[in-house]
Amino acid sequence: MAEHDCISEVKISKAQRRYIVGYVPNRGDTSTPNINLKGKWLREAGFNTGTGVTVKIAGDCIVLIPDSPQEQALREQLEQVKNTLNRVKQDVLS
Repeated sequence: MAEHDCISEVKISKAQRRYIVGYVPNRGDTSTPNINLKGKWLREAGFNTGTGVTVKIAGDCIVLIPDSPQEQALREQLEQVKNTLNRVKQDVLS
């Protein structure tokens, strides 16, 4: 994966936001934490719809890193190869 600079060169309308950790409901079980991020500010920060994201844990911080255009292209190529391989497997098994 390509290295990314953690210092944003883009001016984001509001550089800090506050959220409350919720949970994923599962038949009354509320033990699975959930954080739902949304807003146009994500696009301003380089997280466009459809962009792959790497999530890293650094101590008590969560770092989100959007895929570079090169990474995105490689992931798309990988998905195409996987789909082709699955079709070949199905043809062989048929």
